[in-house]
Amino acid sequence: MKNRKEISIIIPLYKPKKEIYSRLKDYLKQNAEGIEIIEIQGTKGLSNAYNEGIKKSKGDIIITLHQDCIPLEKDSIKKLIKPFKNKEVVLTYSWIMEEDVRKKYYPFAPDGKFNAFRKSILEKVGFFDEKTFFTGGEDVDLWLKLKKRGKIIKVNTGLLHMHPNYKGNKTIEKKKQNGSINGALFRRWGIKNPKWFKALILCFMYPFSYGKEFWKAFFKGKQEYRRKE
Repeated sequence: MKNRKEISIIIPLYKPKKEIYSRLKDYLKQNAEGIEIIEIQGTKGLSNAYNEGIKKSKGDIIITLHQDCIPLEKDSIKKLIKPFKNKEVVLTYSWIMEEDVRKKYYPFAPDGKFNAFRKSILEKVGFFDEKTFFTGGEDVDLWLKLKKRGKIIKVNTGLLHMHPNYKGNKTIEKKKQNGSINGALFRRWGIKNPKWFKALILCFMYPFSYGKEFWKAFFKGKQEYRRKE
């Protein structure tokens, strides 16, 4: 592992559940000694929180970690960082276990829950796009940019995502948020985003939730829907 002083963990905070966040802090206390931990309030959006944290950070490797996620191994941070020995690596990410549906998967694009980035590359691409993306979509946008800059590695370690009533993205609120996210992505990237066709199908399947927010974000040119918790 790199010198721990060269690593910074950024945790965006927005109405964290006390019990869940306490578990995360306990994990970091036991397994992230000597690593810079930066907590950022996310009232101005997720992209903004990431960027504020990056600009305050001292590390040359940035880890984003969400408030409702617990890495599942004591050496998960070490595993996430190890590929950066290769100077061509710009991003690493883990698999995710959704607590409420017991589903384990690698996201099709690293989604910020437990990712590591080379800070110098984030600076070169202009950080996360906080003007376009408020509560989602910034991850796919950045992934599409970073694919051109270096290697992106799936790491064999995971985390537990504990979000009450998340239900595997099937709630009406999640459909609305995902519609808003993909509408902004379609405006920005068109068919370069691998999920563009599925997004259009979902617009027809759920016209009054997903579809409504998709087209609103598309025509406005930005994602701004924040689901009600």
